[in-house]
Amino acid sequence: MTCEQNKKEESYVFFEDIGNYIKKADLAESTDELSNDESECNSFIESSRYDFKDKTTAKSICEQFKKLYVSLPELKCNPNSDPNYKKSSEFLNYWVNFKLREILQNEDDSVCDVYNYLENRITVGTCNYLLLKFIYDINKDDFYKMNILYRLYKNYTVLDTILENEGDIVNRTLLSHSTACCTDYLVANYMCNDGNDDDSNNSPFCTQLRNFKTKYDLLYNRVIEKNPEYTKYFKKLSECKKTNTMSTALIGTTVGLVPLLVGIYKVK
Repeated sequence: MTCEQNKKEESYVFFEDIGNYIKKADLAESTDELSNDESECNSFIESSRYDFKDKTTAKSICEQFKKLYVSLPELKCNPNSDPNYKKSSEFLNYWVNFKLREILQNEDDSVCDVYNYLENRITVGTCNYLLLKFIYDINKDDFYKMNILYRLYKNYTVLDTILENEGDIVNRTLLSHSTACCTDYLVANYMCNDGNDDDSNNSPFCTQLRNFKTKYDLLYNRVIEKNPEYTKYFKKLSECKKTNTMSTALIGTTVGLVPLLVGIYKVK
């Protein structure tokens, strides 16, 4: 085994540049560019065929990983030579966890077990050993929280981009994606402070949630500048209603993360 099974407390530092990473991930996940050498990913599928729900999806993830890794040149060689190494390595680790957990037959299977197959077949170059040092299984609690933040920023990115357009498409997009932000934000805010306006929780997750709220609140100013009428379709986080939305969103979390009978998870 080369991939680690355990890790110290998550830092969530890659969310400081999450907009850039979302763009890189979206580009890597597009199907416009195909690999010139499919043998590596074919070998990966063959060696790990019993781990996946779907071989086609698994092969696609392999190709995406190759493109995403190449798009992060700071990960090559010396980790001390680029200040972005830490953030980029943590983002790639999150991406690997997210993609592999989506298609593992058994959700209790280790991401590391499958990743080792992946890395052994497609990672090349004189500095490839560095990859072995930062891929690991993210614990389920942190992984759940990271997913919330990632969804929030994905929706934020769509909202920010759509403001360059005009017409009904803006109205529909603002409403659907700001509503989605409300759903996730209510859950995250409750996890941090029981839903109160209390910023005393300085855990990495809650700190990043506050950073998101600051950026999202500024987006409202852009909505007003673009067209005051658009504010009818843009939900501010402070106006999100605390209804059954939160309890609904909590269903499906990892076992043990949120006891459904209690309905509350307080970040320590």
